[in-house]
Amino acid sequence: MSSELKRRGPAPSNVDLALDAIRDAIVTGRLRPGERIKEIPLADELGFSRAPVRDALRLLERDGLVRLVPNRGAIVPELRAVDVLEVYALRASLGTLALHKLMLDSAMLDLTPLDRELAKLLRAQERGRERDSIEADLGYQATVVAAAGLPRVAGEFDRLTWQVRMFLGALDIDVLAGLPRIVAEVQALHAAIVARDAEAAARVWREKFERWIGGLVGRLDEDFDDALWVALTRAG
Repeated sequence: MSSELKRRGPAPSNVDLALDAIRDAIVTGRLRPGERIKEIPLADELGFSRAPVRDALRLLERDGLVRLVPNRGAIVPELRAVDVLEVYALRASLGTLALHKLMLDSAMLDLTPLDRELAKLLRAQERGRERDSIEADLGYQATVVAAAGLPRVAGEFDRLTWQVRMFLGALDIDVLAGLPRIVAEVQALHAAIVARDAEAAARVWREKFERWIGGLVGRLDEDFDDALWVALTRAG
């Protein structure tokens, strides 16, 4: 085996390929909320049997991107305000926990990964690339959480992030219109982390999530439950 092949690692399995294909269709909005995912046409399109597709759907159900309904099969979940609020509340709380841990270890904090993610966001803004902007913003958040060194928190945060991508794709959010605000939020968060200001970092993080959740729920024509948001994100 050549050194090039060794560096690339093992080829993805059919389950991995099916998972990536279905997940991409959901988060980009090609598969819409309420739409049924038909195993046989999908397996035929991908060029393999139904078994990998079925396994991929079970994994996607775990991540909240698919709902498996008896006698109906796999369905992309409908979007409800309470679901969006719950996902954002969980991510806000997990991120706050990670930030507190990060500030405790701030003397050992390597800012290089955060600098790199911020630079990606600024490049995406300069080039006007919507999907790159979304991924750069989410990437910065994930890097903050990963830097805290809490693997269970990071793992759950990453799983919830796939649902955020689904929300953005399903609701056709015009990210470019709000990009200056997104960049300003991340820059403010970055400045607070660099200054090792735990209180400011937690405040910016919370406010960033509150602005996003308000905008998303507004597009669902449902009322934003302020009391529930406060109860979920500031308990204790």
